[in-house]
Amino acid sequence: MSLNSILTTSLSGLFTNQSAIRVTSNNIANVNTEGYARLRVNTETNVLQGSSAGVNISEIERVVDRFLEGALRTAGSNTSEFSVQREFHDRLQGVLGDPSSNSSLSARIDDIFKAISDLALNPADVLRRQQTLSEISSFTDQINLFHEQIQNLRADASQQMSETVEQINEELQRIAELDPLLKRQKATGGETGGLEGQLALSLNKLSALVDIKVERNPEGGVVVTTQSGYPLYDGALSQLEYDAPGVVDSGTQFPNINIYRVNSDTLAQTSTAKDFTQHVRSGKLAGLLAMRDEQLVDLSLSLGEMSARVMDEFNAVQNQFASVPPPNSMTGKQTIVDAAHPTGFTGQTTFAVLDSSNRVVNKITIDFDDTATYPDMQSVITAVNGALDGTLSLTNGVMSFTADDATHGVVIADDTTNPSDRAGRGFSHFFGMNDLLTASSSGVYETGVTGTEAHGMGATEAITFRVVGANGAELATVSVPVGSTTSFQDMVTAINSGATGVGNYFNFSFDADGQLNYANTANYAGAKLEVVNDTTSIGSTGLAFTEAFGIGDMHHANAARNIELNPAIKEDPNRLALAQFDLTAAAGEVALTDGDQRGALAFQQLETALVHFDAAGELKANSVTLSQYVARFLGNAGLQAQRAQNLEEDNLALQQEIAQRNADVSGVNMDEELANLVVYQNAYGAAARVLSSVQELYDALLAAV
Repeated sequence: MSLNSILTTSLSGLFTNQSAIRVTSNNIANVNTEGYARLRVNTETNVLQGSSAGVNISEIERVVDRFLEGALRTAGSNTSEFSVQREFHDRLQGVLGDPSSNSSLSARIDDIFKAISDLALNPADVLRRQQTLSEISSFTDQINLFHEQIQNLRADASQQMSETVEQINEELQRIAELDPLLKRQKATGGETGGLEGQLALSLNKLSALVDIKVERNPEGGVVVTTQSGYPLYDGALSQLEYDAPGVVDSGTQFPNINIYRVNSDTLAQTSTAKDFTQHVRSGKLAGLLAMRDEQLVDLSLSLGEMSARVMDEFNAVQNQFASVPPPNSMTGKQTIVDAAHPTGFTGQTTFAVLDSSNRVVNKITIDFDDTATYPDMQSVITAVNGALDGTLSLTNGVMSFTADDATHGVVIADDTTNPSDRAGRGFSHFFGMNDLLTASSSGVYETGVTGTEAHGMGATEAITFRVVGANGAELATVSVPVGSTTSFQDMVTAINSGATGVGNYFNFSFDADGQLNYANTANYAGAKLEVVNDTTSIGSTGLAFTEAFGIGDMHHANAARNIELNPAIKEDPNRLALAQFDLTAAAGEVALTDGDQRGALAFQQLETALVHFDAAGELKANSVTLSQYVARFLGNAGLQAQRAQNLEEDNLALQQEIAQRNADVSGVNMDEELANLVVYQNAYGAAARVLSSVQELYDALLAAV
């Protein structure tokens, strides 16, 4: 071997081992760097003209297991999804409080019945009346608080979604910056370990925000898609867009999360935006979506159902009895009924006017079973006004009853053996003439209408529905016009149309109580129906079709919004209806007695009465007491919180296990690196010694010449 060959070989050893020492020292320096994967120097023999000519570095390799890297990103995505859910549930539990505490919702309703039991002992005692009303007010205040906090949490989830989308965009931009640099380094044979590390860190951050799948292309770059396969970066950059509403309530229509292509340099949009929601499967964004659109909505619906049934049961008793003295005037709530419609009632109701001494001035009993005499509401109004010194009127769906003399009072009382009944409610209860509790929505939609009744809506009016699939994707937006329909059933048939309605997704039908129910068709289980707009107005009532029949989550959730005591009763505890009208009292005879406890006893019986609750949120339809349903609501909220915590802990444990295995492969082992450093240093010293020997030989040869 010539001296020149020896010189070349020793120099290659110097350069190779020098690079190896640099790589090893870099590994040691990054031993505590998060996400760093160690680099390994791979060498090969340098061959010239068939002979060995030293050593070359074939590759400086980043030591990773692609499978473990992908599994770690998936585990991190799942953990992030449930972590954000757990955080929201922790905040909600802070509002709901400990169910066993004296200030919980369960304790509040128990306090109501304790106060009512005390009231039954002396119903004429104003202080006991005030205590009862105070306990009811505390209960309703807490329901209002829960409803408001649930909507506030939905607003916060929406705002965090906007922030998360911005973070996703930033990471995608970072990936778009690194990708061409990686390709260039690989094409020129340069070291890619540093860039690979930065890319891995960015991919890990992105996977915590949204589920991703990463593939490597032959040029050394990456293709990033969602787990469903939708491209986020494939050489062309995509960006997300979500504009969070400023104010959120139970009826808020949230915008889609859109995605579109952009110019990588200017970020200018270059394609049409598409709905991205259905492609979000895990990550923080998925967790926020689930809280905003599912879990918090479910809780608001079950809270609304609880509030609606509490109102309905207490109002039933309040309308069954009368206050002493009775009020001069009573005004009901908005209903679907107008004067031209059939009464829809059976049984008998007595309308009476009493003087200041609670003596009957005059009265009339309406037998609704006599449909020949009372075919519609107008005939009832005419009969009552003709017989009494008072005025019964029905204006825009609102019933009112007023005594002509300001010192007189009015009473509406059902027959004890054959009470009036429409959809399970007496006349006064149905129209809300003497309600104890009110809210933004009644939450109860047993209207008593029949499908053949005329709806009175205009032909140009319409309802716009939006159908959302179980995966969050918009399936259809359909506008159903009133058109030539005349009856309620005609309108339902139009909605059920597969061609022009939503019949492909849902089936609507009336039940015996006039409640309009709808269920998913077999092919679209899990789809949800949203009301985008409703310009209809039923007759002269001013009620929109969807509002009257409670179509859409908003109307059911709003039964817990602004629930409160009737202001007139709150100001005057004597307006609490505890006395029973004497139906046998003739004109001039006393029909109401102060101190009558029958109304208080009826309120007391609500504690043990079984009440039917419709399915709402995660709570199935069932017949339980009011207190039991309150406990079910709180228990379900706690169950959701525990579920989120368990899922977070399970996925975190899996993430930590995968991270440990990944670290075993990719992490820096100080003992190994120090050993390598000694080897490379010795090899470097040996190559330097060979080089020195060659130098000495050259010097000797030159001296001999």
